[in-house]
Amino acid sequence: MTAPHPAEQPPAISELPPATGELPRRVTWFELFGDLVFVAAVGQATHRIAGHPDAASIAAAAALFVPLWWTWVLYAVHANRADRDRTAQRLITTAGLAAVSGMAVHLGAVGHADGADTGFVVSYLCARAGVAALYAWDLRHEPRLRRIVMTYTTGSAVTATVWLTATLALDGTARYVMWGVAMAGELLLPLLAGRRLADSPSHAEHLRERFGLFTIIVLGESVLGYTNGLVAAHTAPAATLRGAAAFALTAGLWWSYFSASGTRPGAHEQLAAGGRQMHGFVFGHLPVQLGLAVTGGAVGAAVATTAGHLNAPLAACVLGGTALFLTATASVRAAFTGVRESVVLIRLATATATLCLLPLAPRLPVAATLALPAALLAASVWAETPGHGRRVAEAV
Repeated sequence: MTAPHPAEQPPAISELPPATGELPRRVTWFELFGDLVFVAAVGQATHRIAGHPDAASIAAAAALFVPLWWTWVLYAVHANRADRDRTAQRLITTAGLAAVSGMAVHLGAVGHADGADTGFVVSYLCARAGVAALYAWDLRHEPRLRRIVMTYTTGSAVTATVWLTATLALDGTARYVMWGVAMAGELLLPLLAGRRLADSPSHAEHLRERFGLFTIIVLGESVLGYTNGLVAAHTAPAATLRGAAAFALTAGLWWSYFSASGTRPGAHEQLAAGGRQMHGFVFGHLPVQLGLAVTGGAVGAAVATTAGHLNAPLAACVLGGTALFLTATASVRAAFTGVRESVVLIRLATATATLCLLPLAPRLPVAATLALPAALLAASVWAETPGHGRRVAEAV
């Protein structure tokens, strides 16, 4: 994937390819600046896994990743629909990004202190309020957004009430259960909006590029993890071998995602129309990127460990996270190609083979636990090549 360039003056409609009829969009420098803020927040989530690699920390990190991911989705989808990169929009977005920074600050201590819980929720709600403010501003220029703005604003007000009530009035498990209820309600909002989403403009290639960039952000945590692990281990020979295996695993995950993310020109033009495929693409990326985050959080601890084998939670992160990634990318692809397409079947088979390594992990050297899923990914990428070629040929 080539580095994105800031948007240039778009050509006239008459100069566009007749197949799509939409203005070409590229990621702007300001969108990339916003991604830097999310880099910090994602890092705080994955550090909870690396710092305390037990089942409770892993579950908490995975749960906290969801509102972080959803916040990024809201800003990315807004920019895709309506952002003209004007001064007012930049200022509103900057305020929202400041709230995302607050999420990052409090995320590491959520579950350990009431102040951190309150700070995280207030920051999250302020970040979402920034999206509402952006849509309200955009209504001045894009009246087609009115129906979706009303649905989003009403639904967000209800879920915000649940978030705040749970945080201020409940303690312990009850608080976090209600957080989960509120989060589920927010994720359902686009589905409840239904046909209203089709009334808003959308740019398929820009949206695909944005999700690719966030995937790079999450993959970056794997790179940071194994390099930090090597530093902590003072590049001992055993750690160096583990670091090499972790690098191979990270490269395999990158190759697997980007080899199938755009198999032919216009492969995702259906996203512009919204509907089922739009939902499948967006929500399918939650398990994709969650799997990458869980794996990335574990590889640093795996490289730095002095034990001969990974404990069960870390092994579940490495192998389960990889399997989740493969299953989710297969599901996203199936939304466009059908479930019987060869690449989909290969990925599901590779995910199954990866999970079969879990019972062996307590007896495998750490390097082998990292290297074996990397080898399976390499075999999967190789086996998928003819399928990608056929998709490209069909488009010509």
